[in-house]
Amino acid sequence: MPIVDGKYEAKISTTFSTIEEGVEEIKKKLQKSRRMRISNIPMSLLEELKPILKDKDVKIILPMGEKPSEELRKLGEVATTKAKIYVDYRGREANSGSVGFSDRVFNIIWLGDKILDISTMEYSKCVKCLMNTFEMSWRYSQKW
Repeated sequence: MPIVDGKYEAKISTTFSTIEEGVEEIKKKLQKSRRMRISNIPMSLLEELKPILKDKDVKIILPMGEKPSEELRKLGEVATTKAKIYVDYRGREANSGSVGFSDRVFNIIWLGDKILDISTMEYSKCVKCLMNTFEMSWRYSQKW
């Protein structure tokens, strides 16, 4: 942990002011990264991210009931979740998804095709735990 002004300091997360700001941060991180794991994000966001995923080490778990297009299969390994994954978002049952990297996980709360919130987890122990959760989810997903 770095020392700043004589004190230990660690940024552990970010909640973005706007959805657009969060999506732009995801795109920037995707462009710089070689490996990422995507789980249960809205299909409209996945469509927007597809051009950046080319030639990357990517595994994608689609939302329940979704099937991959041939174009999506060419980008990397694809599965569909068999589990209902959700959060209570301000009194509403909403979907919870993520775009994960080795040092940061973007958490995406969504309902229908509308993204309600984007935040990150940047604390290394939590990131490792969240990425382990992806691997467990991958084992129990329908592979294509």
